[in-house]
Amino acid sequence: MDDEVTEELKNRIVEFFKQKGKMMTHRDVANGLGLDSKLAKKALTELVNAGTLEFTSFGGATFIKLPDA
Repeated sequence: MDDEVTEELKNRIVEFFKQKGKMMTHRDVANGLGLDSKLAKKALTELVNAGTLEFTSFGGATFIKLPDA
């Protein structure tokens, strides 16, 4: 599997978050989109760094979510 983070992949991840409408872990995203866990984590980190998504802690676990509007 290709381990490169593409704009298409980032768009798929953002759409997945919009579709689900909830906080998720990188594993949720990887499983939901059929991605390798490391690739999902890398793409999510890039999206968080760009401000498209944000990390949040809840109950001792770290989740990723769309920023509050």
